[in-house]
Amino acid sequence: MLRRRITRCGVRPQVKTKSTRKGYSLYGAVEVRTGEHFFLEGERMNADGFQALLDGFAARHPADFHVLQVDNARFHTAGRLELPDNVMLLYQPPYSPEVNPMIEQVWAWAKGEIAGEIFETVGDLKHRVNAIIAGAGEAAFKSIVHRQFILDALERAGI
Repeated sequence: MLRRRITRCGVRPQVKTKSTRKGYSLYGAVEVRTGEHFFLEGERMNADGFQALLDGFAARHPADFHVLQVDNARFHTAGRLELPDNVMLLYQPPYSPEVNPMIEQVWAWAKGEIAGEIFETVGDLKHRVNAIIAGAGEAAFKSIVHRQFILDALERAGI
């Protein structure tokens, strides 16, 4: 991913790159009011991994009912998903970036934190991302996902 770099006028920034690319999947949910968060690593971004996120999230908070806003990615809409009793998915309308799930802002922030870094192994990448998440805390996540219009809607709905 390209990121902006400050350089003298007319000087093209030079950034180290690595020719091979490997990665891993990271699923997540962040509570808009508190910044409480739940992340789960997966092998690939697919319905099985998303199902594991739903099950793990529901088990972590069994006494609460949760509405997770998601986009229309194929793994979010897979017919074989089995929603836990305490989880409901709220799909955003297509082509509506203004209501993009807040987790997208979290991913952009995390990618910005590691932009320009080169990792020898996927394990090194995982370690760095986990350190970023662990070091951020709920206040940082709350500042990323805070959207007053969502809080207003939740208040009007009595949630």
